[in-house]
Amino acid sequence: MIDTAHFEVKPAVYFRDLLMPMAAFAAAFAWCANASGWPFVVAFAIATISIHRAGIFGHEVAHRTGNRRLRAFNRFWNLTVGALILVPSARFVRPHMIHHSTGKFRTKEDPQYLLLRGDRKLSVFVFVFIPPIMPIFASIITVTAAIGGIAAEEAVETFLLRRGMPTGSVLPARHKREVMLLSRYYLAFWTLYALMLPATLPLMYAIQVAAWYLVTWRIPLEHRMESRLETSHKRDQVADSFTVESPFAELLQPLALKYHTAHHMFPGVPYHNLPALHAELKATDPVYRRSVVTIRDIIRGVPEHARTADAGG
Repeated sequence: MIDTAHFEVKPAVYFRDLLMPMAAFAAAFAWCANASGWPFVVAFAIATISIHRAGIFGHEVAHRTGNRRLRAFNRFWNLTVGALILVPSARFVRPHMIHHSTGKFRTKEDPQYLLLRGDRKLSVFVFVFIPPIMPIFASIITVTAAIGGIAAEEAVETFLLRRGMPTGSVLPARHKREVMLLSRYYLAFWTLYALMLPATLPLMYAIQVAAWYLVTWRIPLEHRMESRLETSHKRDQVADSFTVESPFAELLQPLALKYHTAHHMFPGVPYHNLPALHAELKATDPVYRRSVVTIRDIIRGVPEHARTADAGG
């Protein structure tokens, strides 16, 4: 067992760590809108990295939806960053909780375990074509949810489920009203934005696409993604997760994603306590130590620990 102090949530830390990338994004976006040449490139990079980091807090929000201490933070994130990226955190809850569920993780029911290492066509689609689509797709489902509810989304999920492609996107009943209200707010927000700053819409789209590229490029850093299991056990959460120790991990895997194995072992631990937990597990748990890899390990192929783990090693 780990120290229960690791599970302590600090709302002030959440707000501090969110407000910094939000401020950086606002400043970089304004700079980007009035720059050209290398200053534009620098500003664009800062804006992309900042909105990506702020957006990843949606992962934290999804994990702690019922935490009363984070209620104000969750609402703040949904009304600010969620509005910018058009993704209410509630949309992420069900598919991500399935991904973390023992018995469903790494099975055909896991909508977030993509066989990217064994399916070249899928890899090209995810890494190349998904990012430009995502802002458009988010806009479409925002409009449909704001105007016509979520019946259309449920129909799409049912259609895909019958073909063995679960998305986990059907909203639990407790989140339906929240998503509809937020979608109406997002629609009003973007309508006002388009009326006031129409010339910056292409820039905003380009930054969002670049941020989605960061989101998709991080996926192979987290799991093996070569084959599925019929069912999974708790040990599979460790055996098939990686923690990448690299400066680039801070860019591609901010917050809890950087310590992915520890996060899968203890998803209740907030991101700000994961560095200490990671150090503790690395020092005391040899199985955990084998999950710690480098960027070079990932690029060269699936780390050996993952191969031996499936064979009981």
